[in-house]
Amino acid sequence: MTYLGASYSQADADKGMAWLKSLPNVCDGFTAVGPSGDKAVAQVTQVSLPKAGDDRFGVRMTMISTVQGLKTTLTVDAAATRTGPNVVSVTNGGLGGAGDADTKQAVESGARRLQKVLAGKTPQG
Repeated sequence: MTYLGASYSQADADKGMAWLKSLPNVCDGFTAVGPSGDKAVAQVTQVSLPKAGDDRFGVRMTMISTVQGLKTTLTVDAAATRTGPNVVSVTNGGLGGAGDADTKQAVESGARRLQKVLAGKTPQG
């Protein structure tokens, strides 16, 4: 899991959130072909997130492929919560899957920590 906080101009923060929100419609599924001709089929769907910050959105990308003759599934969640022009982004996943509860908890925790920082406080841990 990766977790990152950043501050942008309001216009850039809004633009980034709009781009993330467009992914399930613009890129709902695709097939990638590797150098050896192996195909990987991907699907992008919206992830439900708890109310956190001024705005939030998440996507889950599931990619099924064959690696060295074994069928594998890679699942990655990418989520963001925005408070004003400040954004916390979370990436969670792997071959074992993306823990839905973990992604939701990270977004919620990130929004709370950001609120504390914006209030001039130091968040714990």
